[in-house]
Amino acid sequence: MKMARWSVMIMVAVAGSVVGAAVRQDDFFVEGSVYCDTCRAGFVTNASTPIAGAKVRLECRHFMSNKDAVERSAEGVTDGAGRYRIELEDNRGSEEECAVVLVSSPVAGCTEKEPGRDRADVDLVEDAGLATPVRRANPIGFLTDHPLPICEELININ
Repeated sequence: MKMARWSVMIMVAVAGSVVGAAVRQDDFFVEGSVYCDTCRAGFVTNASTPIAGAKVRLECRHFMSNKDAVERSAEGVTDGAGRYRIELEDNRGSEEECAVVLVSSPVAGCTEKEPGRDRADVDLVEDAGLATPVRRANPIGFLTDHPLPICEELININ
């Protein structure tokens, strides 16, 4: 019985080291969500809905370069709850500025991107006081073509 228990413990330890070896110490994971702004409010409301299958891209550039000079990127797709997780390998530290940007929405009637609200900046520096390689981006959303009738009531609450 003791031998079987030790065998299981060794297998778990080996499996953990193999999984851990696949993720380098300087890699980051960016998580966030994409929604349909059904009120065209520019922010998440109670009427907003998550978008499954939306495409997003994490774009990084050197802080001294032109805003359009993306040096590297990684893409992601949202799951059924509108959430994504993107891995960025080989963190380059405080010299990089990164943002998650909307690419496309599979939802007909909810595909419009609003400039300035179609991206979420992400801080990927290691010394930001966070003990995890996971960084959270603010929710980003596509605008619906026509706001829902309930939106006026939702947004004009006094």
